[in-house]
Amino acid sequence: MKKLVLLLLALLIFPLVNAQIAVQSFDTSPAQVSPGDQLRLRVTLENVGDDDIKDVLVKLDLSQVPFAPMGSSSEKIIDEINEDDEETVYFDLVALQDASSQIYKIPIEISYNDTKKISLISIEVSAEAKLDVILEESEVVKINDNGIVTLKFINNGLTQIKFLKVTLQQSPAYEIMSPSSLYVGEVDVDDFETEEFVIIPKVKNPQLVLNLEYRDSNNNEFKENRYVDLSVYTLEEAKQLGLIQTSFTGVWVILAILIIVGIIVYRKVRKKKNVS
Repeated sequence: MKKLVLLLLALLIFPLVNAQIAVQSFDTSPAQVSPGDQLRLRVTLENVGDDDIKDVLVKLDLSQVPFAPMGSSSEKIIDEINEDDEETVYFDLVALQDASSQIYKIPIEISYNDTKKISLISIEVSAEAKLDVILEESEVVKINDNGIVTLKFINNGLTQIKFLKVTLQQSPAYEIMSPSSLYVGEVDVDDFETEEFVIIPKVKNPQLVLNLEYRDSNNNEFKENRYVDLSVYTLEEAKQLGLIQTSFTGVWVILAILIIVGIIVYRKVRKKKNVS
């Protein structure tokens, strides 16, 4: 009786042992994709059992990831995989425009002979970080003015910018009156942040030198310098351009003094003529 039970168990297990399909390898072309890009996924399956297997269904589960089939289905059928042999299927996909930069795990379902198994493959989305810096507003008009300079930091890329730190470098062209380093933090895609520095320009049209340090969504580190031009004039140029109001108080005082002195001199001269 015991031998009979063992024989029955062996008969039940034997087909499962002899019929096994596994994902041997996979890759994408290109290896990394940006949001909106097309890619080709290659999946190679291996028959590691002892029997030939027919009608193998390979299906990608794209329901929870930002990918969609491109010109083909997310399912492929392999007519037959011989024992100790390999077969390769290809899927043409597109990364959706709103895909964030990260590695996505995609379930791949393999069905054959009333057997179903799920494996995981991965695709990396990597968007280039793009941070622009522009002059938003400046109170500084002429040389030796003490004023606020407002800068705008714009995320024009397709990945979130994190841990942004901005440092205004020292320069003979200006004196920094505020903290030279500011922590901005996150700048979302298609968004911006503004920060202020207080400076005193020492020359005409100085150029602000900024050091930027930040990371993208994949935690890649970036360090770069940016330059922002300021329009700064001499006192005479600022007056001519109407950027500052000319004070006439001193002129009126001088004119008043001249008039008074003129009246006194005139009276003295007239008095002398009358006496003589």
